[in-house]
Amino acid sequence: MERAYLSELGFASRNEALGFLKKLWRREKTACPICGNELEMLHGKAKKSDCDWKCRSCDKAFRTINLLDEINERMPE
Repeated sequence: MERAYLSELGFASRNEALGFLKKLWRREKTACPICGNELEMLHGKAKKSDCDWKCRSCDKAFRTINLLDEINERMPE
């Protein structure tokens, strides 16, 4: 499973990228920005961890803390 990077997710703005992360952290059903299929928790047994998500279709891991760091570096306010 390969890590997803901000550059391949295609967000047009900082607010759009942050909105995506907030949905994941609230555990809302969220579509993969790459292929459109629903994301699921990466660590299924660790029900309390909402930091890492995966897409089975495109085999990408969405590590929200890393994505947040990328947003802060590449999309300053």
